[in-house]
Amino acid sequence: MIKNFAPAILNASQSTGLGASTDRLDSWKEIASYLRREVRTVQLWEKREGLPVHRHFHQSLGSVFALRSEIDRWKRQVSRESANQELEAAITPKSTRSAGGHITIYVLPLKNVTVTSERRRLCDAIVAQTIAALEQVNPGSLGIVSPKVPVQQEPRASPVRPADDQKIDYVLQWSIQDDGSGLRVSVALLFAGTDAVVWSHTYRCRPTDFGDLPTYVADQIVQCLWLKVFSASSPVCVEGRRERSGSREAYLKGRYFWNQRNEGGLRKAIHCFESAIREDPEFALPYSGLADSLTLLSFYEIVSPSEVMPRARCAALKAIELDPNLAEAHASLADVFLHFDRDWQAADHEYRRSIQCNPDYALGYHWYANLLAARGQHEAAHIAIMHALEIDPVSIITLVWAGVTSHLAHQFDEAIRHYQSALELDPHFVWAHMYMAQALEQKGNFKEALREFETTIQLAGGNNCVQAMKAHAHAVAGDKSSAREILDELQLAPSHHCLPSYDIAATYAALGESHQMVTWLNRACDERNMKLFTLTQDPRFDPLRHRSEFREIVERMGLKQYTSARRRSRQ
Repeated sequence: MIKNFAPAILNASQSTGLGASTDRLDSWKEIASYLRREVRTVQLWEKREGLPVHRHFHQSLGSVFALRSEIDRWKRQVSRESANQELEAAITPKSTRSAGGHITIYVLPLKNVTVTSERRRLCDAIVAQTIAALEQVNPGSLGIVSPKVPVQQEPRASPVRPADDQKIDYVLQWSIQDDGSGLRVSVALLFAGTDAVVWSHTYRCRPTDFGDLPTYVADQIVQCLWLKVFSASSPVCVEGRRERSGSREAYLKGRYFWNQRNEGGLRKAIHCFESAIREDPEFALPYSGLADSLTLLSFYEIVSPSEVMPRARCAALKAIELDPNLAEAHASLADVFLHFDRDWQAADHEYRRSIQCNPDYALGYHWYANLLAARGQHEAAHIAIMHALEIDPVSIITLVWAGVTSHLAHQFDEAIRHYQSALELDPHFVWAHMYMAQALEQKGNFKEALREFETTIQLAGGNNCVQAMKAHAHAVAGDKSSAREILDELQLAPSHHCLPSYDIAATYAALGESHQMVTWLNRACDERNMKLFTLTQDPRFDPLRHRSEFREIVERMGLKQYTSARRRSRQ
């Protein structure tokens, strides 16, 4: 409950030993800055999560303020409660979207403000491909209305609108301009009637990329609109089955251990999920938990993908068989498709299915962001990961992957802010330190990066992939002898240990040894190394993307069509 009286505020300030000038935050902007979030997100936290915000009412208006000490206590309390709340939510009856619900988007004509007549055909192609792509998105629930008029050469004072008796939920407004160095396509999604902006973004393209511009723009817009429109739909409850109490307890324990994100926790989680399945073979959630645990064992390079991922696929499929509307199961299967099968289309379908089954399942958005980032669809990836954080604002691993999403978009300062938020919740979280080190390295702060890598190695008790990342930092810092020494030690490891082939390839790229880089990337492909999904966006490979042998590996991954999108996203 929000407190509105002064004495409590004074006592809180005195109890911290700090004066009001250091403990007090005097506006929404200051509160949001302290929490490293947008103002809208912080306001949602006040309403939904009990963020302690105080109001002082004046004669004509009111102001808000908060105390750092109270916010810090709230963060610790919510962090402790979050895991139990997440696990309890996982076993309650699921929600899905109303089958009778229908959303209509009215697509305004594309305004051609400054583009020359020679590029009119390009504008027409952008319009046609975007509308065609939108019409294929959830055709049973989404309708697209577009006027049959040519691209406008000049903005109209009153744009074409649908008939008064036509139900319209959103309006898509866009324009294209030639800014001298290329084309700039600006897009905005508005609420119909109010014209309030739901989402907006600007895409830029160089003349050398004009060939695939229509497909690129269409793909980007469709992903963002799908996330914005369908995640806002109201869910309705459907009946769930009652599971046996022993199976339920084993499942909850499994998710607790799974959330620790280390080898010991994952192996305990597998034991718990298997116990839950033996207790109640018809309970779908433990199969999904088993699939997720096996997937992470492989992703963290503890066990080879070929050893566990086929079993993970079987577990996810069994969960879907038992409960076709289980969001967790579809997300589990999507992760297998993304990381092991490299079936990008199937992964996309299953992630969307997960979100449709339960729009409150944060991991559905979290993992979908990985696929979107791999495609270079960084704006859509940002929307997805922010959805996940709105649902579960103190999930440490989601905060870390919000940083990774920014990192893959080459936004390293933003990535560091997310890692810092994660470390505030748990200063010993291994993956936050590891990815923080990589972001610091990209900013050229090699001394701090190497220090973070050392911290990570100590917390992880030695880790081959972190050693390989550290070798890369030595290489780009100019200490090539240390980098090669680490690589030699890694390759002398016992044969039963998983080698971090992807990160070794990145280190050879930094050393300028392209032949070795290609050898290790091909080895990573053969081993189905699960980090390969970042290949076209990982900044460590930027200097060698133009080489034909690198492009061949990207094509082998099925990601060739997304490479140019990565370049544009940085402009």
